Amino acid sequence: MRNIKKRPRRTMDANVRAMKTAAELGLADAFFQVKDALPGSNDVAARREAAFERFSETGLPHRRVEAWRYTDLKALLREAKPLAVPSTPEAKAAAKDAGAIFAGLGCRRLVFVDGAFTPDLSDLEGLETGLSITSMAEALAAGDELVSRHLGKTVPVNDAAVELNTAFMGD
Repeated sequence: MRNIKKRPRRTMDANVRAMKTAAELGLADAFFQVKDALPGSNDVAARREAAFERFSETGLPHRRVEAWRYTDLKALLREAKPLAVPSTPEAKAAAKDAGAIFAGLGCRRLVFVDGAFTPDLSDLEGLETGLSITSMAEALAAGDELVSRHLGKTVPVNDAAVELNTAFMGD
């Protein structure tokens, strides 16, 4: 038999990190520019920061994430889009008659223009006892106890899109 000297087995400890896309870098820039102006208490701000950290670790969902296999946001979003701005008077005027077709149903009408709750176009008269309707941004800014109690508990937070939404939440 030959005298074969065994070499010690080497292992590779490679820390593999995916490169950030232009959209992910743009979202990071946008978050750090607006995070201090977003509504909410210090607890809400801490939740935002933690959510954005989790989003940063995973990045935009892609086809290798089972729940997103048919909607690859990493490939679809080439750049970060600008954040929503308050709706213009023109947009509110265009939405004035929105939902008029449902007027005969006897239901309450809540109007959102460009993603923001618009109370002046909504049906808020004669609310039932214990019911209050306000924008999420106002509830966060006011430290609404009901919102604070359920924040981050309604939807599981193991999804990058939910994390991103939590980081930027307003209306």
